[in-house]
Amino acid sequence: MSELDNPHTLLATLGGQPQVVTFTLDLLLQRGIPIQEVIVVHPTSYAGLQHSITCLSAEFPGDRYRATGQVIHLRRHVLTHYKHPIDDIVDEQTAYGALNSMDELIRSLKQKRHTVHFSITGGRRLMGFLSFSAALLNFGPSDRLWHLHTPEAVQQRVRNGVIMHASPGDDIRLIEVPFARLAQPILSRLLSSDPTDTQTIMNKHYERESIERHQHCQEVIERLTPTQCNVLRAIALGAHPQQVAHMLERSIDTIGSHINVVLRECRNAWDMPEKARLDYHFLQAAFADYFVHDEKSVHH
Repeated sequence: MSELDNPHTLLATLGGQPQVVTFTLDLLLQRGIPIQEVIVVHPTSYAGLQHSITCLSAEFPGDRYRATGQVIHLRRHVLTHYKHPIDDIVDEQTAYGALNSMDELIRSLKQKRHTVHFSITGGRRLMGFLSFSAALLNFGPSDRLWHLHTPEAVQQRVRNGVIMHASPGDDIRLIEVPFARLAQPILSRLLSSDPTDTQTIMNKHYERESIERHQHCQEVIERLTPTQCNVLRAIALGAHPQQVAHMLERSIDTIGSHINVVLRECRNAWDMPEKARLDYHFLQAAFADYFVHDEKSVHH
């Protein structure tokens, strides 16, 4: 299956304005993008959330999009933190939980070879920031981030889902949001400006950084129990905490406790302040090369 044949899914953060989802869907369909599924992402409690869900459900009777008659599935993804629903994003803990929940959702779609269109207009502004981070972690070349621009006068007229579909004269626009992958050509031009000297300097920097990281990893490993090492290895090689719990036949809370111990040792090894917030993404980034090397050395 080529990327052109992949299923296309629209993810959309949802708050009290359900029309941003249908406005975005209409514009994507007008561009010829064959959206087959819409997934709205939200916490459990939100001002106007139940009204938004009711409005959207009415647009997809029997898994058909009322506006076009196409078969398009609508489903909800409630943000969770270690399988506990997040009522609202009100502090750093719930923010990290929301990020991990969105990361898990996007990763599962990419494992099924979906092309993802992520609309980050709805809901609290923080949800948009977290969506952006989740996209950076998982998006491939065919995936897109979208922002919906709605003129102020139109916003007031359609507010709270009073109007769920825009008129041609409303001047509502879908804007593709550029992100970090666009920096790759800039880096390439930087290297080509003086390839020998620049590349040598960067190679030395990365070599020194790699040695230091390996030393920190080793320091952490030496302080862990065998079970904690097994959890760390699984996380570092790409498993989600929920998958680790299944593999080791432990509860997600137990795995979470082990991860917290590992993160505490990482703060000590890297000399990080206690207020620095870390999660399992840090472990994947810091320890992936360490365990890949370890695996190769065992096989050799």
